[in-house]
Amino acid sequence: MIRKTFVQAKNFLTKSKLNQGLTCNPYVGCEHGCVYCYANYMVPGRTDYDSWGSYVDIREYPNLDIPKNTGPKPLMFSSACDAYQPLEAETGSTRKIMEAIVESDLQIQILTKSELVLRDIDLFKKMKMVEVGFSIALADREASLFEPGATPPSKRIAALKELKAAGIPTYVFIAPIFPYLTEVIHLIDLLKDAVDYFMFDSFNLSHPLNRKRILGLIEKHYPKIYPEYVNIFNLKDRTFYNELKKNIMQHAEALGVKVNYLYP
Repeated sequence: MIRKTFVQAKNFLTKSKLNQGLTCNPYVGCEHGCVYCYANYMVPGRTDYDSWGSYVDIREYPNLDIPKNTGPKPLMFSSACDAYQPLEAETGSTRKIMEAIVESDLQIQILTKSELVLRDIDLFKKMKMVEVGFSIALADREASLFEPGATPPSKRIAALKELKAAGIPTYVFIAPIFPYLTEVIHLIDLLKDAVDYFMFDSFNLSHPLNRKRILGLIEKHYPKIYPEYVNIFNLKDRTFYNELKKNIMQHAEALGVKVNYLYP
């Protein structure tokens, strides 16, 4: 059972270093419960790390007015939650914000794991600048273990194709790349006609509790590759990711697909 709490917030737009623009997080917390999520360790004032995925704070704003002179700044949905997590179907919080900014000059970028985003195609078609992307890294079976509350990847892929067919600019963020589990080249081949560009990232396991959690699950469910994970994430061996990076670049160039970000 998800614990839901309504909280008052001052502004729905906040500055972000991630995109040198703005971000909007209609929620604090996420029902998707992705076990690798590092947002858990970034929420100010929170130390109840083990409860991530069991609570969601629903932000209520005094108004949804865009500050004067904001102009065509980038706006990200979202940096610390999924704006289209299951609760959105009930609250409509993200929908209300989208309705408020639909005629703005903001450069809107959405990243989600939820097919619920399809609900707002009518608004996306009216926006001056918008792109919608899905985070995909695993097949359905593995995703059920590491992303238990999220839309299965197969349905995310179908949603991407539907968005593309509707004329909405799309992208895919293949992340986090699980060594020996994420079929990166296969995903590129599968999605090349459904997206305008690709992004790729490795794991962010900088927090020791997050690293311990992931390594524990790999040891339990995939013991054969556990030693490799120890080498990569405890002993800092970058060989796997360095070689994969070369393969991604070569494959993308051969197919003529666009890569907007590839992990350093």
